[in-house]
Amino acid sequence: MKVQLDGETVFVGQGGVEWLQNRRTLLLQHGAGMDRTVWVLLARYFARHGFNVVTPDLPGHGASGGEALSSIDAQASFIWRLLDHLQAEHGLPDTPVILGGHSMGSLVVAEAAGQRADKVEHLLLVGAGYPMPVAQPLLDAANANQQSAVDMIAIYSHCHESQLGHNPVAGISAFNSAKALLERCAPGVLHADLFACNAYAGLDQVASVFPKGKTTVVVGDADRMTPMRMSRNLVDGLGAELIVLDTCGHMIMSEQPEQTLQAIKHALQA
Repeated sequence: MKVQLDGETVFVGQGGVEWLQNRRTLLLQHGAGMDRTVWVLLARYFARHGFNVVTPDLPGHGASGGEALSSIDAQASFIWRLLDHLQAEHGLPDTPVILGGHSMGSLVVAEAAGQRADKVEHLLLVGAGYPMPVAQPLLDAANANQQSAVDMIAIYSHCHESQLGHNPVAGISAFNSAKALLERCAPGVLHADLFACNAYAGLDQVASVFPKGKTTVVVGDADRMTPMRMSRNLVDGLGAELIVLDTCGHMIMSEQPEQTLQAIKHALQA
């Protein structure tokens, strides 16, 4: 569905199912340079298993208009303005929400939990780490809108098996699919996202207000974009449960879709 917010069009996926008043809300936020389509399997599954699913394209991403937001704080504030609007105007229940995010999106939803801790039921941080530094060559390549930025992200975001074409879904290359999605970015969007990740330093504030034990961190065992030591900072800071997926890099939802689904089902049932 398309809604108007801050004078721009925002595209919000619903997993193909209309929202109902007696359901919990699950918001899933995409990562840097990507859009709502990274959540297609999970969004469609949970929309058909008792959840109101919200998968927004951030400004400047996917089918949303406007300029990309250059800080995690601004992206988190956008999420709350969007949820307020959807609850007031589009039938989304005004209840605490489950916030999930991948990579940059995990920082966005963590910051959102820090901004309104009482409105968040649980955090799902996928392919997540803290801090989330970005190497200067990658920032420079993204700033110049060079193909090498896409190539660097694709190489470092996939485990060895994925780069060779392994995928549990027959006929799908997670590696090539990620590259194609990143190549669709408008100029400047990928750099704005990477800059925001690199600059974010707000976990201590989040940890001071968001209750421990209400976070699940899901990571791949071969993730080189957010290595395990960075994921453990989130686990320790937020008192989170850690779930590690086998034969998996940073692009968790496409590299290991079934493992990811089972991990998130476990988190939501718990």
